[in-house]
Amino acid sequence: MQKKQKKNEKLNNTRKFKIAYVFTYAPIGVLCPLIGQYLSSIGFSGTQIGTVTAVSTAVAIFASTFWGDKYSNCRDGRKVIFFLCIAAAVMALFNSLITSFTVFTVFFGVMYFFQGPVMGLADVMVLETDENFASIRLCGAVGYALSVFAGGKIGGLLGLDKIFFVYAVTFVIGGFIVMTIKLQKVPLHKIEETAKAREKIKFSELLKEKKAVALIICGIFMFGTNVANNTYFSFLFRDGGGTVAGVGTAFLLMVGSEAPFMALAPKLAGKFSQQRLIAAAMILSALRFGWYASGPSHQWLIALFFLQGMVNGVLLVEYMKYISSVVNPRVIGIAVSAFYAISSNGGTILCNFFGGVAMDHFGSVGVYGLFSALNVVGIIMYFAFGLQKKKK
Repeated sequence: MQKKQKKNEKLNNTRKFKIAYVFTYAPIGVLCPLIGQYLSSIGFSGTQIGTVTAVSTAVAIFASTFWGDKYSNCRDGRKVIFFLCIAAAVMALFNSLITSFTVFTVFFGVMYFFQGPVMGLADVMVLETDENFASIRLCGAVGYALSVFAGGKIGGLLGLDKIFFVYAVTFVIGGFIVMTIKLQKVPLHKIEETAKAREKIKFSELLKEKKAVALIICGIFMFGTNVANNTYFSFLFRDGGGTVAGVGTAFLLMVGSEAPFMALAPKLAGKFSQQRLIAAAMILSALRFGWYASGPSHQWLIALFFLQGMVNGVLLVEYMKYISSVVNPRVIGIAVSAFYAISSNGGTILCNFFGGVAMDHFGSVGVYGLFSALNVVGIIMYFAFGLQKKKK
């Protein structure tokens, strides 16, 4: 009877985690693909849009470290996540009222100071409770895709400023759901042992892992473009004859296509080798953005929505596994952190800023010409470092 009760409690907890992920990823889904369109509608230039998104990403890097420390030293980590959700929601409402570039950049950066760490801390919370992380994380992708679709419809009908209200409401709901989750954290003595072990690990140890460092460097030219695509795709889509509502539909299909390819990636890696599969995804990414640079119609962009799944579905799963497999298990944590800080966030800052400059001078097709060129640089480095070779 007691075992059955515990099983039911765990199932109930898992359901709450899944719902929480839907609502904490939904705000990102409604904001990232449409923020460029909103800023353009209030008179911001491409360079200004790139600056806003680059600054916010830079803030998120430092915010993750700051709030990660607060979470680790808090007896109830749910309260930290709840506070971040509410604070981000409040800042979003302020942002909806601001039209000055300088003031908006500051307030948007503050919003990202609260928003940026939420996803990472949610992942930690799931892993601490020994839940099925894969199935729960998938709900985040679902929340993102659905909110992009809803945001596009709402923005097209009621005005793009309404994306901030959807952002705020979904974050508040997500925060309250998080507070209903029952946590079973690691015992204190285990945490202390882990902390002591981590103190002995120095960042300089990662520099000795040459293959991991090479992967992180290559990642700058790959992952930054795929994240920045969320900001600039709407411009390409509208230049191709699409509407704001259509942007939501396109992202629903594109992001939704990542899930089946994520499930398929390990099987393909086993058949063709992880290293070659990653190389193929990188080449496809460069070709995809090169095709975008030709200025296709919005019908073709929707028709070939699955290209995003083929690229991101592989890279988001296998690239991280590749990095983890080539380093000493002792420094996996540092390697993963370095990847997110340098490859993902650092690359995104680079692509958001220079993407904005390219849009001012060459339009949306110029942005994707730049992204394709950066991907080509990443591919050349990948082969130059010999990373495509199968491990013995």
